[in-house]
Amino acid sequence: MRNPLLLAAVIFTLSVPAAAQFVRLPDAVPDRPVVVVSGQAEVMVAPDQVLFRLESENVDPDLKKAKARTDEEGKKILELTHDYKIEPQNVQTSYIRISKHFTPITPSQPSRFDGYSVKQTTTILLTDVSRFESLLSDLVKAGVSDVSDVTFRASQMRKYMDQARALAMRAAREKAVALAGEVRQGIGKAISITESGLTVSSAYEGEDSSGSNYVRNASSVDFDPKAASDNQGSIAPGMISIVARVKVTFELN
Repeated sequence: MRNPLLLAAVIFTLSVPAAAQFVRLPDAVPDRPVVVVSGQAEVMVAPDQVLFRLESENVDPDLKKAKARTDEEGKKILELTHDYKIEPQNVQTSYIRISKHFTPITPSQPSRFDGYSVKQTTTILLTDVSRFESLLSDLVKAGVSDVSDVTFRASQMRKYMDQARALAMRAAREKAVALAGEVRQGIGKAISITESGLTVSSAYEGEDSSGSNYVRNASSVDFDPKAASDNQGSIAPGMISIVARVKVTFELN
């Protein structure tokens, strides 16, 4: 009588090489000669729009007084947009936000209620960059509580993004031709194209390496609005940098 344990061991041993026959090569291994290259291109754009984000906030134990002052600031802002002939669709105000306001906690005194906070945010899109400093100065003179953000933008950003992508593809092809030429070969059709990333930033800031397709659509500037209003001609928006990166695989001929 055969030993069942011995028979099972023999069957298991023989089955191991059979299982190894089904191992596949990685899909990334090409089945034809190719050259893989990357391409990068940068397009510099002068901003033609300025986006203001303004915040009006007033705190008072009397809610009506706090709201009245915030309403008055909002009214002055809208009057300025009319004076500057800014289109209504380029002006947006948020709903008023009301909350209790408390003093900061200090080592000697706990936080305490000191009134009601009434906030409202207004966003203005200025399409004439040359009037940027003048509008900023008038906003500060009108008593705007906080110019929280000023962003320089390009109105035709999609157009410039497409230009950067096209130039990156051209750079990739030129690199592939040069590499193939060194071994006396040519390139055929592209069999794989991957966009590695598209970054948009100020030309004078550090490059954003997040790798997302749409990182930012503007150059943002942080500054003291009061100081800017006292120094006419001191703000330079600079240029917007659009960098496109692609990875392309070409056939080798």
